[in-house]
Amino acid sequence: MRDVPEEVLRKLAGLYNQAKKKPSAPDGPLPIWIRNINEMDKIELEHETRDTIRTCKELKRKFGIMQHEGEKYVQGRTRREQMIEDIRREWSLQSYYLYSLFLRSGVETSEDEFDEFIKEETGNKGFITNLKIKY
Repeated sequence: MRDVPEEVLRKLAGLYNQAKKKPSAPDGPLPIWIRNINEMDKIELEHETRDTIRTCKELKRKFGIMQHEGEKYVQGRTRREQMIEDIRREWSLQSYYLYSLFLRSGVETSEDEFDEFIKEETGNKGFITNLKIKY
């Protein structure tokens, strides 16, 4: 097990604030759940990883539904586009959280390699994880 670098935790906090539509200060305090990543033991890490992969799969499913059949569920185009954008923000947060968990477990991987992994795990090679975005 390894500690997740501070820069990764800060980026995760930025993605969290963006997904929750909160103002973000780059040097502000990290949320407790982000600070606790480096305190996770192996069992907690395994559970969080499994849950996060499941969440990513669910978000990918929702994204596909909204893109292809969204007009059935949400009549207003603007509202539908907003929901798709919210799903994308949540996707970025969850996929980067999963990347952080992998780093904590000791897996040495780059953001590019992880992009390929998450595309495989969620069953959609065309979906972009946006890990390279700077926050």
